[in-house]
Amino acid sequence: MPGILKDAIDLNVPDVEATVRIANSNSTPVFQVNDNEPISSDLLFADEDFFKLFTFKAVEGNLISALKEPMSVVITKSLSNKLFGKENALGKTIKYDNKQELTIRAVLDENRMNSCLSFNAITSNTTRKIIQPNSSEFTNWGIGNFQIFVLLDENVNPNEAINKIAAVTPKNYQKGYLNSRLIPLQTIHFSKLTLYGNNYLRFGNKRNISILGLVAALVLVIALINFINISSSQWQNRIRQTGVIKVIGAKKSNVIFHVLAESFLIFFIAYIFASLLATCCIPLIKSYTGINFNIGLLYSPKFFVFSTFSILGLSIILSLIPAIRISSSKAIDNLKKQIDSKSSSSIFRGTIVTLQFLIAIVLIAFTVLVQKQVNFGKSNMEINQNNIIGIKLTKPLIKKRDLLKTQLMEIPGIEQISFGNYFPGKTVSNGGTIIEQDGKDQFFNFDVINTDADFFKLMGLQLTMGRFFVDSLSSDDGNLVVNEAFVREQKLENPVGMSFKLGMDEHLSEIVGVVKDFHYKPVNQPISSLAIQNNYWSSHCLVNIQTGDFNGLQNTINRIKSITTQLSPAFPVEIAFLDQAVENMYQSELQFRRTFSLFAFCALVICCMGILAMSIFACQNRIKEIGIRKINGAKISDVMAMLNRDFVKWVAIAFLIATPMAWFAMHKWLENFAYKTELSWWIFALAGILALGIALLTVSWQSWRAATRNPVEALRYE
Repeated sequence: MPGILKDAIDLNVPDVEATVRIANSNSTPVFQVNDNEPISSDLLFADEDFFKLFTFKAVEGNLISALKEPMSVVITKSLSNKLFGKENALGKTIKYDNKQELTIRAVLDENRMNSCLSFNAITSNTTRKIIQPNSSEFTNWGIGNFQIFVLLDENVNPNEAINKIAAVTPKNYQKGYLNSRLIPLQTIHFSKLTLYGNNYLRFGNKRNISILGLVAALVLVIALINFINISSSQWQNRIRQTGVIKVIGAKKSNVIFHVLAESFLIFFIAYIFASLLATCCIPLIKSYTGINFNIGLLYSPKFFVFSTFSILGLSIILSLIPAIRISSSKAIDNLKKQIDSKSSSSIFRGTIVTLQFLIAIVLIAFTVLVQKQVNFGKSNMEINQNNIIGIKLTKPLIKKRDLLKTQLMEIPGIEQISFGNYFPGKTVSNGGTIIEQDGKDQFFNFDVINTDADFFKLMGLQLTMGRFFVDSLSSDDGNLVVNEAFVREQKLENPVGMSFKLGMDEHLSEIVGVVKDFHYKPVNQPISSLAIQNNYWSSHCLVNIQTGDFNGLQNTINRIKSITTQLSPAFPVEIAFLDQAVENMYQSELQFRRTFSLFAFCALVICCMGILAMSIFACQNRIKEIGIRKINGAKISDVMAMLNRDFVKWVAIAFLIATPMAWFAMHKWLENFAYKTELSWWIFALAGILALGIALLTVSWQSWRAATRNPVEALRYE
């Protein structure tokens, strides 16, 4: 939003109690204490009411007055430790970009890692006017460098407030504002917003979290099913113990209480061990998934009470029926080891195995699909990615741009260099113009990339109409090359040669060419209207290195680092491979895939534990049968085939049921992506084969032990 909007709201919209503009620094700032090594850090600019709207705690200083004076800054405790060590930072000064000095007025307590607001330093917009002078960004309606947060009066309807805000804007912009809405802060984390110039707001994917929550519930279901099956089998082997208890005077209620108490004790001990295991494994899980966990939640009183009552409820629910069944049997039958054991127990065990592997097959298939979609996204950007690096331009490098290009071109292996503000994962700028359609002026929004003439060849973009920029033509300054989506969405029949004003700029920009659509955003977002402008402003330098030798590539990068360090000695320079930046664009999907695969692995381990327990129980019940078959000439392979046959049948049934369920769930998940991979048949086949292989490996070990046992041991007392 434009900075002038705050002034208009404060003067004309009484429903708003406070308005705060927030913006990022135009470049990565550098802080320095005395002659110490400079440290790169993010920096936010905000109005002085920032700490009235957002709740933070101060370790040092007063947050309410911290941003009132110009050239004041508030930093986090972690940044304070980097700059001053264990010394108090309050009242001390730090040098900003080797120029201005900022006075530290407060130090923030570390924010929770999963907060939607993320920053290390914040200063006022009054300071912004001093250290980043831009006379028009606070007064020009066509320059939108800010996100604006408003605090509404409690009795105000947000829909009425947005209409009043739209009414105070110029007529040319009112239509865009009338289509806007106010988003509650508590819902912003899961909102699907594209905020230009934002790198401090962190968004989450509600659908992915819901899916992971469902998978976690399925893992718990598998574990509970195993508990039911194993505990039932265990009590059938302890019926004589129950008979003895009854003979010496135990009542039915005593037996029920004994069963329930033992169940609760097992659950509670498992909870204690799980908490300790989680504490030990969280660093490994964090390293694998990239997700920050708040370990304090695990040991909070609320979580402990909730867990205890959940354990109590589950232990009662899962053990009540077996407890009633055991307590209702006759003592004499218990002493004879006789209890009602119908053939339905085999069906029950088969149902349990089928259900477990049904879940496991779905999870395996889903894990493969997520990886397939991530690979699809990274490989279908329609741009060159190999051996291209991006140099984040510091302020000295921006000023010495021509010298940087000259020195880089002298390095063998470097063939192309382009300057611009595009780099994968960085939010592009937003622009707009007024185009006449059907006799009426229509305002259109579109994305804007500022770059030079070398950008198109370096990135491998394909021209469909017109021409690219020409360096030798000074008249190309400010001109545009648009993508096909721009032409399609604006319904332009002959776009080449068309001229219009970009934003509030008085200069006419002419469309000189049209390029084929390419993904400058992740493929889960549709390709939007894009205008590539021939503009000197740049934040990155893209370098194409033509070498297939790893050592040569490394030497070239070292020389690039040496040159950038010489030209920018006081500002750390960031260099990154473009393909790695593309992969980072899919960080959310990668985290989802890794977390999902972790859940799937846990589910498979629990499945294997359950099926192993059932195979042990089945082999124990058929010891005599196996002995008789071996005496009559049965081979080890015959016995193993007999014991494994049922498990293979149950896994096959699970595969038949799981396939359509997995297809439906995977199809729904892919609907989140504007461009998606295909649901291949081999995904389901691979999931079924893996599930069957895991089941056979688990069962065969116990089957082999039973099949190789001496039959005399089983029949000596017959």
